[in-house]
Amino acid sequence: MKFLVYFFLMILSNFCYSQTIINTENMMTDLDENLNYNLSLQGDFNFGNIDLIEFNTAHQFSKSIDRSLIRFLINYEYIEEGGETLSSDLSAQIRYNYSFKKNSLFAFIQAQNIKSLRMDHRYISGIGYRHNLFTQLKDYWDLSAGLFYENELYDKNLSTETQVNNLRYSFSSFSKYTISEKMFLNLSVYYQINSSNLDDYRLFVQPRLYYKLEKFDLFIDLTNRYHSTPYIDIYKKDTSLEIGIEFSVN
Repeated sequence: MKFLVYFFLMILSNFCYSQTIINTENMMTDLDENLNYNLSLQGDFNFGNIDLIEFNTAHQFSKSIDRSLIRFLINYEYIEEGGETLSSDLSAQIRYNYSFKKNSLFAFIQAQNIKSLRMDHRYISGIGYRHNLFTQLKDYWDLSAGLFYENELYDKNLSTETQVNNLRYSFSSFSKYTISEKMFLNLSVYYQINSSNLDDYRLFVQPRLYYKLEKFDLFIDLTNRYHSTPYIDIYKKDTSLEIGIEFSVN
């Protein structure tokens, strides 16, 4: 079993951490046929002039058998400032991949709530295909296309309750580029379009730059999320920039 632990050292900027797209690519590691567990942790606690409690954790359980890979991912985020809970968000996803050569078919189901977006729940299920365009040593470039159904509920306890049901097309790109012996870049891009309204789309772009040291890696992670037509009165765009370290224990 392999353990992967992220400890985030510093948050440089943060506007609405949680959003509707979950990037499962960052939790990927070299998997074998054993049961694998990956863990990501982040915490920030301030008391005095500013009372702030912030905690984020992500977990992945995975099992690979021949050509099949099953993964269960769960993420939780909690933010409290001045005794007021700003975020208490939980998301979970079960994902199945069936590989042939360097390509794969996948299916998934996902559930989450996002307090900062006033989203009481989001349930989605979908299928798709991932195709490898380029592989050289540890570098690669994959494209994927799929279809998923989403059910979203906003402002459940208000008179302005909003229920949303959509069928979306999903297109994604995943790549890794080696810059030097100690530096490489991971890039994930998601583009999701409402099948009944092409003006309604979500875009997620996340480059993560790594610098490898002897016992751990440093990284900078820039996340950009955009929703062209929010269903309630919230911002269309949010961005976060993070600096952290990553190391593994076997």
